[in-house]
Amino acid sequence: MNRKKKILVVGTGGTIASVKTKGGLRPAYKTDELIAFFPEAKEIAEIEGKMLFNLDSTNIQPYHWSELAQEIAKQYDKYDGFVITHGTDTMHYTAPALSFMLQNLNKPVILTGSVKTIGKDSDAKQNFIDAVLVACSNINEVNIVFHGKIIKGSRAKKVTNEATRIVEKDVGVYSSINCHLAGELVAKLEGVYDRKIVMNKNYKAEKTNKKFKVLEKISNKVILFKIYPGFSPKILDKFDNLECVILEAFGPGNVPFMDNSLIEKIKELVEKNIAVLITTQNPFGEVDMTLYEVGQKAAKAGAISCKDMTSETAIVKAMWILGNFGQKDMKKLMVKSFVGEIKM
Repeated sequence: MNRKKKILVVGTGGTIASVKTKGGLRPAYKTDELIAFFPEAKEIAEIEGKMLFNLDSTNIQPYHWSELAQEIAKQYDKYDGFVITHGTDTMHYTAPALSFMLQNLNKPVILTGSVKTIGKDSDAKQNFIDAVLVACSNINEVNIVFHGKIIKGSRAKKVTNEATRIVEKDVGVYSSINCHLAGELVAKLEGVYDRKIVMNKNYKAEKTNKKFKVLEKISNKVILFKIYPGFSPKILDKFDNLECVILEAFGPGNVPFMDNSLIEKIKELVEKNIAVLITTQNPFGEVDMTLYEVGQKAAKAGAISCKDMTSETAIVKAMWILGNFGQKDMKKLMVKSFVGEIKM
């Protein structure tokens, strides 16, 4: 008989741990209390809990990502996999942060949560049990498991929220951007052994024989602006103390060069050793500044393409690069794929 795998559930708060109060939903359940709501999960694995913090994920800051990475490193040899319960608002920031920080993973690190508090009609049970199942698998990387989908941590984006009126069943909370799903969980939830992971045949996980290490430093000297018609380059005048400016541009990385031209400002920032990165406002698609004149001028001014990364992953990656490697090799490292965040 095969032994049950040992899984650590790290609690950080979120809707899955929240209760209703007069002031709105607020995280309240401790991690052991949370686990107790899902006794079926103990048929799958030996589960232990650790509450790291108990926050609405809107209040999570970059230093919390570092604390999470440090905790995983501390517990790494004791467990076969990890489940992190987390709020949905910033899960798609925490997931890429951990993807970069936890280098050379050989164990699953799974983030999940819920859009409804624990109760009769909640999605919490399915998400939690699915996350435990995936944490017991050989998908040895950071993934978000939500509503039956397994999404690479560096490729996830929140596309709907709790207040949405969209009712189409195919519209999920998270989408996998510019990348196949790692897989899906199928079959009814009743009878946990009937719930199965079906891997996507086109999905390729990153494989490594290198030693696990943690690079958890992070820099806050990064800012992101969404360009819009009428966006003034003067807005960027007050950010000389930063090390990186990200411009969420039109189309495949297009930046205006006539009225309110940003080209001279890009040159100025680059000359001051402030990296300028270009990402796209379009949820799907990638940056290719060679296609249009408006893109080529930005590239010639010194802007760096974020290729097919989401804006969320791009900003987290820039913060991580600056924190661990400094600004010297920013151009080279931003276009390098560390954990499959860029299609090579």
